Amino acid sequence: MKKEIYGFLGPRGTFSEEAAMLYCNEEDELVPLPSFNEIFESLKTGEITKGVIPVENSLEGSVNLCMDLLYTSSFVEVVGEIVLPVKQYLMAPRGMKIRDIEELYSISQVIGQSSNYINEYLPDAEIYYTASSAQAAEFVKEEEGRALIGSRRLSELYDLEILAEEIQDGSNNYTRFFVIANQLDVENGFPELDKEYKTSIICAPIVNKAGVLYSILGDFKREEINLTRIESRPSKRQLGEYIFYIDMEGHQKNRHVRIALEGVKQKSSFFRILGSYVRGDLLFK
Repeated sequence: MKKEIYGFLGPRGTFSEEAAMLYCNEEDELVPLPSFNEIFESLKTGEITKGVIPVENSLEGSVNLCMDLLYTSSFVEVVGEIVLPVKQYLMAPRGMKIRDIEELYSISQVIGQSSNYINEYLPDAEIYYTASSAQAAEFVKEEEGRALIGSRRLSELYDLEILAEEIQDGSNNYTRFFVIANQLDVENGFPELDKEYKTSIICAPIVNKAGVLYSILGDFKREEINLTRIESRPSKRQLGEYIFYIDMEGHQKNRHVRIALEGVKQKSSFFRILGSYVRGDLLFK
């Protein structure tokens, strides 16, 4: 089996690394990269063979930068999906108690996802936002009075003590990741019959008028294709012009999916199939 090199948003200890560790094989290599742009560029140059990027969170919504990069990077194909339960932990240097916490560090999304716990147990703590939870761990690891919120793996990497477990506001906190590859490296085989697939596309209507989205959705209805997600984003070409990201059940080589996609393509000024891939929620059952 070919050894893969997976790029993810670093540093180590992020949820992106956790998702990549769940997806890859033991012999594969994981490479932390400083930005999402670097992941896409490294795929283009061949420095990595796969990338793992977050595309949406069940509480916070879409990761807009990644969605925009998928739109502008025509060489990229989506080959996998990971759905990761997001669990947040309160950590501090060993020996500290919750009552000792004066400063709390993490990224803004993590703080927002743990606001109920913070308001109840840490109402007086000064909050500091960082670029990543791993950066927060660097600030906290040897400082009294400081704590952070992040993934359990951070406690292992930075020798921190977990003071409270699973402090996120809700149990329905999931982040969805795409596994992406360079189209030149993808073998387009036929779908396996014992697996369930999804397909993702990006499209922009030829004309911007009332009922155009309804017309596009009609192609899926006629072929009885179930859509799992639809989202609009500005095209960044002119005010009021939008592109649509659509996810659906089924593989692009399925007859009904193929017919629906051909209908959408005929109505679109921009149309691209991002890829077909095994449903992520089936990977880790």
